[in-house]
Amino acid sequence: MKILFTLLIILSTFICLVKSQKFINFIPYQDYECTTYSYGFGYSISTSQECIYNLGNGPSTTPLSYSASWENIQNQTYLYLKTFNYTDTACQNPLEQYSMQNNSCSPSIFLPTPFNGTIVGSEYQYSLVSLTDEPVYAPNSLIFSQYEQPDFNVCSNSDLLFSTTISNGLKTINGEYSTSYICNNNNAYLYNCIDRVNCKLSNITLSCNQAGNINNQVNFC
Repeated sequence: MKILFTLLIILSTFICLVKSQKFINFIPYQDYECTTYSYGFGYSISTSQECIYNLGNGPSTTPLSYSASWENIQNQTYLYLKTFNYTDTACQNPLEQYSMQNNSCSPSIFLPTPFNGTIVGSEYQYSLVSLTDEPVYAPNSLIFSQYEQPDFNVCSNSDLLFSTTISNGLKTINGEYSTSYICNNNNAYLYNCIDRVNCKLSNITLSCNQAGNINNQVNFC
């Protein structure tokens, strides 16, 4: 009986671990049905991380923290994204909670912008939202992945905090500054310009922890 009880505990723990290894994906679209070609910025967010600081590594001076979760209710899967004050380092007191049905097309106004400026040719963005066992990325995109620190120079999905995706060819404008995101031969590039003339092309491709950050980081196409 004691052995059976022990096995049940182990099985329950295993089930919990399996459940925790999920990702909520936001694939960007420009139409409210998410049926045209994918374009914009998106995310794949781990649900096993209780508190993710500055999702997308955006430019905000007071970035929020986030947590992603999900649950099944009457044969329907619901996905949740909570925001927290950046001073709430343990993510205990949510400011907002956004709920979505799995595999639905949802407005993306609550997603943090991972760059300065506005997207050229994009007025409003929607996301195809899904829950998966592995991260899912928008096709033809630059991918910026952020990992936990524990395994230095090891970047696996089990340690993935989140990935940000930005469509190949996407251009942002912020006053006199513009930035284009470019994929070429599986390498990620930024094409930065000032007043449309003073321009510089930079290869921003990174292998695991090549950036030397506190968290492991990978940039690729």
